[in-house]
Amino acid sequence: MTKQENITKKIKKEISQRLLSGKMALPTEKELCEKYSCSRQTIRKVLSNLKEEKLINSHQGSGYYLTGLNPDAGRNHICLLFARPDEYIYPSLIYDIEKNISSGSDIPLSVSVSETQSDFFRERNILKDLLKNPPLVILSECFSLMDNPNHDLYEALEKKGCSVIFLYGTYRNMPDSPSITEGAYDAAYNLVMQLHISGYRRISGVFKNTNPQDSSMISGFISALRDLDLDFGKKRYVIEDAPTSDIRALCKESDAVLFGSDELAYPHVKALRDKKLINLKEKKVYSFDNSYLSQVNSFRIKSFSHRGKTLSYTIAKRILSTIKGQPKVSIVLPYQLF
Repeated sequence: MTKQENITKKIKKEISQRLLSGKMALPTEKELCEKYSCSRQTIRKVLSNLKEEKLINSHQGSGYYLTGLNPDAGRNHICLLFARPDEYIYPSLIYDIEKNISSGSDIPLSVSVSETQSDFFRERNILKDLLKNPPLVILSECFSLMDNPNHDLYEALEKKGCSVIFLYGTYRNMPDSPSITEGAYDAAYNLVMQLHISGYRRISGVFKNTNPQDSSMISGFISALRDLDLDFGKKRYVIEDAPTSDIRALCKESDAVLFGSDELAYPHVKALRDKKLINLKEKKVYSFDNSYLSQVNSFRIKSFSHRGKTLSYTIAKRILSTIKGQPKVSIVLPYQLF
């Protein structure tokens, strides 16, 4: 092994250690020359080769910085953990995340997808497997309001230099973990207020309650009814596992209904409309996600969304900034109200 190869090997090891500690700046050329007892010409050649491998880049007048890429090429991937990656909005979301990561990165990264099925034990087995060769970043869908029993594995992954970002909220026993959520509380609250201004009084809701974001939406709905001094008892809203007859009866007797998602709204609205039990021109029906389910067949449901593909873009941007060592902070995306 030549001296140059030996120094390259040692600096790559130093890069791995700095990635673990979050120190993204390399020592100066002078400091590296002194540390490795070599000439300026040798160290510049080593640094030039590391730039070609995209492990470092340079900024005029400020030195060399890590790109976030790991010298161990097998670690340079991102893992997306979703409950149902093949269903509903997820195929499109995953495609857009991958596209945004590819177009927004100047370093080679691969993306893999794992399915948790909203099962903590299944998630645990996935995380154990990832521990053998930790990715740079894990984006994990928060699929429960329970404490996550796998917090020990997430912590072990982070100690190995893997950053964890949660989607749709984070777990109660992991409050400091950064997350990307949607402004569900404000959207539900503001919609109820707008409906009330328009003269609607029998405002009802049909919600999921599987993650912190769902819970936040329900809270926004109830808080608005409370502030308007309207009935916010259990007869004004139901959770998705309620009997189908209860959900449809609530829809029939209300003059405005808010569904937690298009996936939740579509089958009930379609059945009631097909039986001529509701008229969408007379009854206000709203939902969230603005997916294909809100636009199919001969009727459309007014559905909240973000501008363009803001969610996938924000996820990709946050993943890339995390890799580059930027601060890990949580983000709340506001829904676009119409």
